This record gives sequence, C-alpha cells and structure tokens, in this order.
Amino acid sequence: MDVIITADRLWMIGNCAVISAITLWIADFIETLPTEINAIWQKKLTGASVLFLINRYSLLFSLIVQISLSLPGNEKNEQCNVTFNIVGSLQVLATATTNVLFALRVYAIYNKSRIILGTCGILIISRLVIDILQQIISQGISSAGTQFQSFSACLLVSDSNISIQVNFIIPFLALGYDIYIFGLTMRKTLDLGFKMKRQGQSSVAHVIIQDGILYFLVVLVSAVIEAILTGITLKDQIQNAALISSISAPFFGFLPNLLISRLMLNLRTFPTPGTGDTLTQRANLSSLHFASNQMLGNIGAPLDGGSFSEEEEELNEVEIGLENINEERQSLEV
Repeated sequence: MDVIITADRLWMIGNCAVISAITLWIADFIETLPTEINAIWQKKLTGASVLFLINRYSLLFSLIVQISLSLPGNEKNEQCNVTFNIVGSLQVLATATTNVLFALRVYAIYNKSRIILGTCGILIISRLVIDILQQIISQGISSAGTQFQSFSACLLVSDSNISIQVNFIIPFLALGYDIYIFGLTMRKTLDLGFKMKRQGQSSVAHVIIQDGILYFLVVLVSAVIEAILTGITLKDQIQNAALISSISAPFFGFLPNLLISRLMLNLRTFPTPGTGDTLTQRANLSSLHFASNQMLGNIGAPLDGGSFSEEEEELNEVEIGLENINEERQSLEV
C-alpha cells in the first residue's frame, strides 16, 4: 500500500511540475512572439533562423500533444504508443537543434574553428543517440485498469534495466556539453566585453556575455541538480531524491530551449550598422561582427581583438573631425 501511495504522489507531483514547466515555456513564447515576428519572419531567413524555427515549434507542438496525454480518457495501447512516439520524436528534434544552435554560436565566435565544431558534433551526436535509444525502449500504453486511470489516458513504460542506464547517462551528457559551451563562451567574450564597456561602447559581445553568464548558469545549475538527483535516485532509490527529481526534470528539459530562443532573438534585434547617424553607428561598432554567410546569419561571428583598436582610432578621428568643424563654425560666426 505504501508503494502505491508513493507512486501516486510522485505521479501527481511530476504532472504538476510538467504543467508548471509547460506554462512557463508557453508564457515566454507568447511574450517573445512579437519579437520573433519582427526579427525572424519579417527578415530574410538564414540557416540559423530555420533551425531556430524548427527548434521552437517542434517543442511547441510536442507540448500541445503532451497536454492532451495528461488529461483523463480512454485510449487504446496503439493510440497511446503512436502519440508518445510523436511527442518523443519532436522533443528529440528540439533538443538536437538547441544543441546545434549553441554549437554554431561558439563555432562562429572562435573564427569558425573546425576543432570546436567537431567536438560539439561528437557531443551532440552522442546525446542524440542516447535520446533515440530512450525512445526505442519506451512504449506508450493505455492507463485503463491502472491506479493512474483517473489522472491520465496514457502511461509511458520502458525496459527497466536499460532505462536506468539511459536515464543515468542523459543528465551527465547534457552537463558536460553545457560546461564546454559555457567555458568557451566566457573565455572568448569576457575580456572583449569589459574593454568595450570601459570605452562606453555598445557591443553585441554584451549580449553574448549576458546570455552566457545569466542563461548558462541557470542551465548549468539545473543540469547539475538533475544529474545528482538522477544518480542518487537510480543508485539508492531514495524517495526524497526521486521526489525532487520529478519536480526538476521538466524544467531541465525545457530551459535550454527557452534560453536559446532568447539568445537568438537578442542577437537578431541587436542594433546593426546602417541605422542612425554616423557617430552613433561608430559608437555601436563591435569587434564581434555578425556573420554574413547564409548558414549562420547573425548568430555570431569571429572575434577579432585587433579590430577593436582600429575601430577606436576611427571613432576618435570622427570625433576630432566633428570638433574641428564646430570650431570653424564658431570662428566664422565671430
């Protein structure tokens, strides 16, 4: 009886956590939709923009289907299995494109380093293989005749032995990838960002730093918590750890997608040369230029520390020229 009560409690808490995470994601989607329309749909699509849309809307569709699974009802095993396969496939696609977008950003700001791209590719493929394996060993069945019938129409079951190993690996793969991306991002952008801030200049590097520090720390913390709790739960079957893990797991799954959407929109809406007066454009120049190729769009581009000094000299020349013009005007007026 205690086992049944515990299972019911974990089921209800887990469902509440899923609904909370979905609500958070949808609220952010609605909030950022006007920006998406202006920054993505009303501009020329690039490869990164297409990946962004696949990433964002594959998860949205999976959440819509997932909500339908969380409602009570009478479904057959075949229907439940097909529905769960659709949800799982869309979420695997969303996870893969999230990781690809993070990899493209780091690849771009490191002068299109093939070594970094290759390393990211290995980590992404490893995670993709594990996610696909998790889909293969999982199966959707009807909840009819079970203790969960009043909560949901379908259940997700899997081979217990393989599932334990897969569920143990996933958080640590995600954690390793997040640490790698976070370290590379901070190494390349912190020094440049602080230099330009001291000069009073606006830089897209500030966007990278903001997203790197704020967003990645959130993802890292959630990944660390999920990895630790998963390890404790699977190894020792501790009830409290399982309870906390059921709460944190949905947020761990949705946060990276939410944050990469914010990053992409921040980069797409950053002021670019060609708007405003010349002096304003000069003040907004950054040694982190937007990429111009069709694949990357303006997700980021190689950082060139040397161009910082050249831009500073050009800015100073413009300011000196304006001062000379003002002095000449004043002398003529006198």
